[in-house]
Parts: sequence; C-alpha cells; structure tokens
Amino acid sequence: MLALCAACGTTAAEVDGPAAALPLLPARFVRAPEVKTDMDTNPANLASAVVTHSFGQLPEYIDGAAFRLLPHDMSQTSEPGRTTRRVYRLTVPRTHLVLDTAVTASPTMEEAQRLARTFRVRVSLDGRYVRSPDRYWVFYRNNGAQICRIYFPGDLGSLNMGANSMVFRPLPAGTHRLRVSLDRTLVGSTARLVTDYRIRVLPRAPNAAEVAIAPPEDGPANRIPLTFRKDHPELLTSGH
Repeated sequence: MLALCAACGTTAAEVDGPAAALPLLPARFVRAPEVKTDMDTNPANLASAVVTHSFGQLPEYIDGAAFRLLPHDMSQTSEPGRTTRRVYRLTVPRTHLVLDTAVTASPTMEEAQRLARTFRVRVSLDGRYVRSPDRYWVFYRNNGAQICRIYFPGDLGSLNMGANSMVFRPLPAGTHRLRVSLDRTLVGSTARLVTDYRIRVLPRAPNAAEVAIAPPEDGPANRIPLTFRKDHPELLTSGH
C-alpha cells in the first residue's frame, strides 16, 4: 500500500537488518536518525516530502533549496528471484540530499511495521556502506497532530506510513554514485531492486533559480490541501 502525505511529531523505530563486513561510510556523511530538528525538518517530515515529490506534488527542492529530494519509484516493483535495476542521473548543487530507500503504508501501524520487516536495505556511497541502515526507519500517521508539508483529505489521511529515509550532508563537488540495494522477501521468495543514483555535484551552493523552485516556507502553499493531479489517478483508488 502506498500513499502520500506529510506529518510531524513522529518517532523513529528500528527494524532488524543484516550485519555485514563491508567498508563503512563515515558517520559525518549522513545525518543521525535521532537528530533533534525543527518541526519542518524532522526525519518523518523529510521522508514524506520525498514521497510527495515522487508523486509530483512537491518540487525537488524544499526549504530554500536547503534540501534536494531524490526521486523514488513508489511502485517498488520487483520480480521474485530476479534483480530489477533503475538508474537516475542527477546534477545538483552542494546541498542536503534526502533519500527514501523503501516505503510502506497500511491502515494500522503494526501492519506498516510488519511490512517494513520484509525489506533488507543496503545503501552505499562511492563504494562505502551506511552503517545499520535499519536505524533509519521512521513510522508516522498521515493525519498526525502536526501537519507540516502537505496533506490530502479522505482515506489517505488515516494511513500509517513507514519509510527508510536518510539525509546526506552536502557532498564534495564531483561525481558520486549512491546505490540502494533493496531485497524483499515474501512467501519464501526474495526479489531485489537496485537503484543507482549517478550524481554530479556542482562546486557551488544552490543558486537563485534553484532556490526559486522551492515552495514558500511560511506561506499557505505548504499548509493547504492540494487537489489530486490528473496524471496520478492511482492515488484515488483503494489499496494505495
């Protein structure tokens, strides 16, 4: 089940993940999952912003281009026993990058958490792996007490969401490869989805044009419901 909305006031929950003897990415590259933030930049709000962006309801830059939302295939389609690959090629300024590796949704929190446990996540940047990616799962309800980014009325507002989401600090200028390996085991069969982000980081901060893409931080654009876009009719059907 997939849905999109943004909610604040959430807590992080860990999902069991594998340990592996792999070259580790230094902690300074990724924001700690338990970081203390303001209302708009807490882990769940940024995670759900990626979902909202992936459905075309939010631009790729938010908060004055302080964050660049990386694309995420919300269908997470894969075939049991096989590996499915997707490649994104992006050019970005030196700014924070928000990555969602996996998303779950359900009418109940327990089910959203159970679905999360079917995923095995590995994330690497330039060949070095994020330590304990299971720590980056966050769970929240779409119609929580504090709505920060955007919300949708009706049944979507009652769904419980789970997202494995990471915030990468601004990377050095040059080319980088961010790789997500997502294994999902259902009914004894495992499917693998590999997402490859080929990223070129420019030797500068966000410019005026990129800042202008971001919606107003304090204006009504972030606080009112959006009408469903006609290019995403699946949002109006049950089971998403």
